[in-house]
Amino acid sequence: MTDRSTLGAPSPLGLRLVHAAAFLAMAGGVLYVSVPEWRHVIGVLQHAFHVGPLPRWTLLGGSVVAVVAALRLVWALVRGQSAPLWASGAVLVAVVGAVAAGDGRPLREARAEETANLSILRVGRRLHLTMVQELQAHGEAPTELEDWSKALEVAGPVDDRVRTRELSAVPMRLEWLESDDARPATLVPGALWVHVTPDGVGFSVRMVGLREGEPAMLLDERGRELILRGLYNPDLPPMQQPSASPIESPHPSHTAGH
Repeated sequence: MTDRSTLGAPSPLGLRLVHAAAFLAMAGGVLYVSVPEWRHVIGVLQHAFHVGPLPRWTLLGGSVVAVVAALRLVWALVRGQSAPLWASGAVLVAVVGAVAAGDGRPLREARAEETANLSILRVGRRLHLTMVQELQAHGEAPTELEDWSKALEVAGPVDDRVRTRELSAVPMRLEWLESDDARPATLVPGALWVHVTPDGVGFSVRMVGLREGEPAMLLDERGRELILRGLYNPDLPPMQQPSASPIESPHPSHTAGH
């Protein structure tokens, strides 16, 4: 007959040490790979805007589970008890969550402000080039916001590049200015400030990006506001007009190049 005093007795010390070392190492691995994600979350909370995809919730949740399970494993080891089965299982769940979150290395570039600013600049240049073509082909640029909005769609903006503190995507937008010196009341990253002269023979485009989590105008290499200008020049040979004008296309393509 089995001695009841042996029921529930802790495993041998050596086995408990090996078990704790293995599972604590796995929990530590989860915590290590989650550090950049927690830094990103802290940065999101500290600034009005941020760049890049949404936080990897499975990794964040897995790291919390790993901490709880690791503390329980250490507590059992200190008290000379066998580790509870749920703690070991929780560590395995945390590892699965970390693996499911995927490789975080590509996110470093995707979450860099320089990446977002370059994306905004590319869209601004495409819009500028489109309107220069219209200007030289017709002698004037479109003077209606609707036409510029269609051209912006063709320029292919990435509307989930910048997000708010609440994780909402900030779409690129046009700010229609009445004069070249006018400024909107608030800065919004991804906004393109457009001014067209009343006769349509000239226009300017300025772009709002991000600097340390706050909206800021994109600057040129001399540290001044970057302004893309268009001015009709009758002495230039007519530019080759595209087969279909971007602002007249009923189904604009989002893969337009430079």
